Amino acid sequence: MLSVPHPSARLVPVACALSAVLALAPCALASPTAANTTISADAQTTADVSWDERGRLVLGAADALAALETLPEDSPAAVSWGEGGSRTGWFGQAWMDVDGDGCDTRNEILARDLSDVDFSREDGTQGLDAGRGQGAAVCPDATVWSGTLHDPYTGATIAFQRGQDTSDAVQIDHVVPLNYLYAHGAWAWDERQRLLVANDPLNLLAVDGAANQDKSNCGPATCPAGSTETGTWTAATGPGWWPDDVGYRCEYARRFVSVAAAYNLGLPDADADALRTALTDCAAGGNGAVSVPERVRRVGARVGRTVLSNRVYTLVCAAGALLIGLGLLARGRAALRAAGGKRPPRPRPSHRGR
Repeated sequence: MLSVPHPSARLVPVACALSAVLALAPCALASPTAANTTISADAQTTADVSWDERGRLVLGAADALAALETLPEDSPAAVSWGEGGSRTGWFGQAWMDVDGDGCDTRNEILARDLSDVDFSREDGTQGLDAGRGQGAAVCPDATVWSGTLHDPYTGATIAFQRGQDTSDAVQIDHVVPLNYLYAHGAWAWDERQRLLVANDPLNLLAVDGAANQDKSNCGPATCPAGSTETGTWTAATGPGWWPDDVGYRCEYARRFVSVAAAYNLGLPDADADALRTALTDCAAGGNGAVSVPERVRRVGARVGRTVLSNRVYTLVCAAGALLIGLGLLARGRAALRAAGGKRPPRPRPSHRGR
């Protein structure tokens, strides 16, 4: 996921007033099965499917729970990823054609996740064959010009239309965000492994653009925040993020752990605990959803984190608080003037009992 300002910033005015096997991934060793089939990584390893089919290598709830317990300890980055060039510096340009098939990752994920896909500039919905040679330079034979997304994060149905002003309605999310990956171990990986995880179909989903912005760089319970330059860097601070669509919570938790396991990524304790709680509920037949009070707490913490991690917002809020204080003081003085500036008389002491 691209690094963008956290959408909680939109709430600030209100708040102020108030793994090694992946090096072989591009090799296709087996014919794909149905696209909507989920494969247990225990039953079929990454070496058994092509790169484009890796999106189906999602662990079941019980297997994800077991994999969670085998992850290494968290290895937090000492400095923020801006020190090494942020997204491009650490993970390469978006979106690379890592498997060398002539099509960039973004178009491949759109083609996988959208329905009613149109591959041609011609009127009407045209299939892949009709679109060959009509695409953009990044994917001349399979550019996705339009389609329909049934968003996994919100449950909404979104019409996608390729274009400068319309493409952002559907974005490609890194389930385990790139900044999060960097913050918890990818800072020590080699360039090839970082490039792979940034383009791995297992770690990518086409989602509602606004939901993607809201998620930002967060895991289930923590987010990397701040920067070394401003002295605000922390690899893990609350409250984290979960999809709004309760029906997708289990799939999200399973996919998050599947990516972490595939790349041997350590997780902060808070994220591991949140995933463990959700997956335990999922394995028992539940939906893995957090409670409403917990969701409210997370939203409040997210706004607070946005304010504190940005000097401008902090100054704006401080100025707002000062103005509110001065306003209250002025009102108090005005009330005193309206009352003639006199204090109410003190009650005389009682002489009873003398």
